Amino acid sequence: MKFKKRKRRSLWIDIAFSSAIMAMTAIALLLIFNTSDSSTSASPNKSAKAPKPEVSINSTDSTFPGIKIVTETSNDLNTPFAIQYPQSEYTDFNNRIVEYISQWKARYLKTNSSKNSTTSKELNISFETLQHKSGIYSFVMFTTLSMSANDSQSEIRTFHIQPETGKGITMAELVGRDVEKLKRTAKVVRDHIYQNPEFKDILLAENVWKPTEPLWRNYRNFALTDKSIIFYYDAGVFTKKQAGPAVVEVPLEKLNPFLAKEFQVKVTQKPAGKKVALTFDDGPDPKSTVRILKTLKKYDAKATFFMLGSRVEYYPEIAQQVAEAGHELGNHSWNHPSLTKLPDKKLYDEVQGTTDIVKQVTGQPATVFRPPYGAVNDRVRAITNLPVVMWDVDTLDWKHHNPQKLLAKVKAHTRNGSIILMHDIHKSTADGLDAVLAYLQSQGYSFVTVSELENY
Repeated sequence: MKFKKRKRRSLWIDIAFSSAIMAMTAIALLLIFNTSDSSTSASPNKSAKAPKPEVSINSTDSTFPGIKIVTETSNDLNTPFAIQYPQSEYTDFNNRIVEYISQWKARYLKTNSSKNSTTSKELNISFETLQHKSGIYSFVMFTTLSMSANDSQSEIRTFHIQPETGKGITMAELVGRDVEKLKRTAKVVRDHIYQNPEFKDILLAENVWKPTEPLWRNYRNFALTDKSIIFYYDAGVFTKKQAGPAVVEVPLEKLNPFLAKEFQVKVTQKPAGKKVALTFDDGPDPKSTVRILKTLKKYDAKATFFMLGSRVEYYPEIAQQVAEAGHELGNHSWNHPSLTKLPDKKLYDEVQGTTDIVKQVTGQPATVFRPPYGAVNDRVRAITNLPVVMWDVDTLDWKHHNPQKLLAKVKAHTRNGSIILMHDIHKSTADGLDAVLAYLQSQGYSFVTVSELENY
């Protein structure tokens, strides 16, 4: 049998076919790898790369001519912050503001060094602008650094500038660099703190004296407006810390006599009137004090009672009656010693013990202090933490026990603004008080507490 010979396939056909196979294989592999990468990227088990934290800085014009508002924000999850501050055309002012901001940022970033912390942390700085008719701006910076829901720091700081000159203003310039006027200003500020109903439940009365001492550094944190000077104190200085920073706004009219001429305001003249402060020492007493309270009520008179801690402890119900009648409570030591002769520990006990018992019994703090025998020095003043009140009319009721002589002393020495010293432990004083008040009232005097006098 004879077979036909097969025709041999061309070599080029084999090469072309092999190349096609290899190309298809390569495409298949490429599709497989691409699909694998896409699947891996979409996998919920692999975190996407976090965006790089950004700090944004913007500047805009404010409604106050010459002042721009700079806003800085960070979206860093570990160190977020939102900051606003003023900037002017004056380098010195700008540098002071930036230095303040930088200090807080540095403190904040240092405390936020842990990247694994889950605690909520944040820095916020904002400000408000107050203006005086002289053109002076007061910038009040509010700073809060929160480490957690229950852990935060806060501060209020003020900066000032006259936008036309670039100069600021200090408390020394407001009172003409007069230390005596600063002392008078300090008294007005303290009285405003003690009498402010907003501080009623948060005031730590025993802590008021130190931060309000007449020292320039104690009065550098303020804002000036056309109607008032606003003083700022950090949380916990003389109020409960959880209440936050304390703001004390004092009308310029009350400070007018102590201000430099260019900052004084025009005061509407009030009808002329004379004032006198009646003060009673060494009580309370269950007989004489009660009679004195009835006489004071008859003449609608308010007085100041400088109490001994030992007698408050012994006659708490009488001390309560004094407070409930609206009279001012004063500290007169515990046992009436000459305080300048006591060692520090005994001195502290005499004063602080009375402060504590007055507050405990009446629910109100003693707001003024009178040293027994008028014996006072710098050491005594430092421990009392309260305004020290003396007198200019000594009735000597403790010596003569005579109602007629009591009246004679008052007639001879009382003037407008006088502080009259009497004692509510003597029957003769209770006997003669009605005649004293009738005489003073006939002379046009009104009766106020020592803290209500302008210049005691």
